[in-house]
Amino acid sequence: MPTALDRLTYAARQTARVAWYAGHYAAGRRLLKPMPKPDFPIGPTPSRAELTADMRALFEREWRDIAAGLFPAPRALGPEPAEFLRRSLLYFRDLPQVDARRHGALDDALPPGSQADGLPDYYRQNFHFQSDGWLSEHSAALYDTQVEVLFTGAADAMRRRALAPIATWLQQRNQRDVRGLDIGCGTGRLLASLHRAWPGMRLTGIDLSAPYLEEARRLIGRTARVKLEEAAAESLPFDDASLDLIVSSFLLHELPATIRDRAFAEISRVMKPGGLVVIVDSLQKGDRPEWDGLLDLFPHYFHEPYYAEYVEGSTENWCAAARLTPVQSECAFLSKVVAATRA
Repeated sequence: MPTALDRLTYAARQTARVAWYAGHYAAGRRLLKPMPKPDFPIGPTPSRAELTADMRALFEREWRDIAAGLFPAPRALGPEPAEFLRRSLLYFRDLPQVDARRHGALDDALPPGSQADGLPDYYRQNFHFQSDGWLSEHSAALYDTQVEVLFTGAADAMRRRALAPIATWLQQRNQRDVRGLDIGCGTGRLLASLHRAWPGMRLTGIDLSAPYLEEARRLIGRTARVKLEEAAAESLPFDDASLDLIVSSFLLHELPATIRDRAFAEISRVMKPGGLVVIVDSLQKGDRPEWDGLLDLFPHYFHEPYYAEYVEGSTENWCAAARLTPVQSECAFLSKVVAATRA
């Protein structure tokens, strides 16, 4: 059982993360030029105090699950301190280019080269106005800092909410018999948390970005229990009914509707009866009606070409349409976690 010292250590680490990335956020706002106000209706938005309280509730909920023995407390996932600071410097050096794209003053051209050949058109974009899209080592080195700054240190905690329904599902199973998949694993943050919580699982992470997969390899380290492959969500390289567990974090809102539907069909195809899928992604309209204005504003301030369509939909309904039965749905700060089973 976790001790009082364990709780203090957990709280200190999360507080330090929030302070670090909130500082980046505040400094970045001073460096960025104001965006023009939207010319469309905006729903209600929460106050800063409400956002802070809800973020605190996210960490408190995670600690309760840790104290209950569902999964271990998170440890630091990332580079050594010198590299950590270098990436912080890279983040601030890249901000002027991000700002230029936000205001239409910089070409959106992506880097040429064989790594980009054959990638789907929907993927070859500067999502979030980030440099190089998903297509370079530079982008891969920046991404985790960019996301944590956006969510002021809570991105990993939101991803880790996927662990709770998995822990419950695993109670009647031997983890060494479980074959799992992380779709769109990116730099491997959720995959690394899964591997640490249940090191006996056989896990695969797929992504379309070779540089991001290399970043995931560095994060996870050498292990025969985790494989990383280049592949697309809409064309999974697995046999029918061959996987027990599928997870995905912050992928759905990056997909056009037709590709998203194909991805759900593929999940249904490769999952065994009794298998579990857990999806972590942005809130959708109506999940927290008093926060809907944030969902209106997000694609205006960040380059998110498919986000507006995503938030008007329902992950639970998309699961049901793919013959997956939703069994749990949880709002976790700015994210929603949906768990579904395959009959």
